[in-house]
Amino acid sequence: MGPAETQAAVRHWQRIAMHIRLGLEPDEPRLLCAYHHQGERLVAAYRQRAWTVHERMLRLLLDTAEDALLPVCWRMTCLDAASRPLARLGPLVADDGQAERLQALAARLARFTLRPVDRAEP
Repeated sequence: MGPAETQAAVRHWQRIAMHIRLGLEPDEPRLLCAYHHQGERLVAAYRQRAWTVHERMLRLLLDTAEDALLPVCWRMTCLDAASRPLARLGPLVADDGQAERLQALAARLARFTLRPVDRAEP
């Protein structure tokens, strides 16, 4: 596949990501399936780096889940979907840097809460 086809596939994946991140279709969980599928397709058919694709998916899903401005149901749907790219990243770890990033992302997922962060009183 040529560079133009690859760029079109990446742009499609990025458009889906934008819809997810902005919560434009919070009643459409199939959007997350399409995002995962397109990410897998980028790796398999367009030779995009698997680590980069799955890390980007996981970060987007965590950022969306943590966004208090989005509907709680959408945030929880994104949180549930984060397990898939997290599981894919484990076997892909190739160096200490990736291991540290994966550990930080897993810790971020483990610390997730819907409660606002308590601010210290001055």
